[in-house]
Amino acid sequence: MAKFLRLTGAVLFFVLLVFATIIAFNHEKASRLYGTMTLFEKENIVHNFSHMDKIFLSSPIKRSGDIFKFGTSPNELPDSFIYRGEAVNRDEFLSRRATTALLVIKDDNISFEQYYQGTGADDLRISWSMAKSFTVSLFGIAVDDGLIDINASVEKYLPEMIGSGYEGVPVRDVLQMSSGVLWNEDYGDFYSDINHMGRILAIGGSLDEFTATLINEKPPGREFHYVSMDTHVIGMIARRVTGKSLVQQAAGHIWSKIGMESDAYWLTDSEGAAFALGGLNVTTRDYARFGRLYLNNGSWQGEEIIPAAWVKAATSPSSDYNKPGKNKFGYGFQWWLAPDARPGEFFAGGVYGQYIYVNQPENIVIVKNSADLGFMDERGSRHETISFFRAIADNL
Repeated sequence: MAKFLRLTGAVLFFVLLVFATIIAFNHEKASRLYGTMTLFEKENIVHNFSHMDKIFLSSPIKRSGDIFKFGTSPNELPDSFIYRGEAVNRDEFLSRRATTALLVIKDDNISFEQYYQGTGADDLRISWSMAKSFTVSLFGIAVDDGLIDINASVEKYLPEMIGSGYEGVPVRDVLQMSSGVLWNEDYGDFYSDINHMGRILAIGGSLDEFTATLINEKPPGREFHYVSMDTHVIGMIARRVTGKSLVQQAAGHIWSKIGMESDAYWLTDSEGAAFALGGLNVTTRDYARFGRLYLNNGSWQGEEIIPAAWVKAATSPSSDYNKPGKNKFGYGFQWWLAPDARPGEFFAGGVYGQYIYVNQPENIVIVKNSADLGFMDERGSRHETISFFRAIADNL
């Protein structure tokens, strides 16, 4: 009997251990799913946008080398700016757009720096789609190394895309968001492709495999259609041809080269692949250092980090249909051009109000981080914000 009880106890202990392991494993998934579902709640969004590693899986990007320090030359922002023919009060705008950080760099000096809503200079802030501009930078380095031909079709580098919407699509068309792939980027639609992708990040799965399930809607190279997974394909190619993760490439090519002051982290799927299209988390000042790299055509203190020709290609209209117009934003390779963009004026942009604005003629970089739930309102948040940036540049 004693032997039976000991055996029964051991079996029960084993069963309980397995059960506890299952519960713990599912608790992690459930926690990420809950975090995803409450990510944009008004009372949580500011905190969440500076603590994304508490919600999703992530991988650190380590800085190294000497820190590049900006000088200081304080200037006041303009009290107001003109938008749609009306004067907009600066402080009202910053508040309404739920600004969490604003940093203005002029001639390598900090002209203005302020943090809002209880956030601070050390916060690692979610990039959202500003990550696309980082990903394309790593891609451009691989192109310059002769590892990628952007006129080749995607399946040359990713044979697993045969049979998907990316089969036969030139890499160039993926770079300029004209892949022709069917995609719904409506953040308000629970069943949209972008929200489906978010659930993969939350509960587990492979973004690579998800990308291969996408189908074709129209011929590539005909028109601009914003497909965030196009950037994931770019990241996949960069990983494939270099044999290194995007995190490794970012650390080796950027964080160790341009005087970043802080480690960063990149959100990943459960397979460890970086969320290439929107998952970087970086301090506001380090976003500005990246902007400074593009301000100087890819060079840093005399060293070419990103080929100047690639910077030019990425920040210029990539086709006739991607040219900016009077009320139309243009597009290069994963960089935006403002309506009627001035020469040397471009920006990286992300949802909920994230910007790295570069104005080469005026030697200005502006970074704005936000938690703007109204970014899709009828006022046109992106148009309004660019008007604000231009007013700052004109004032300086």
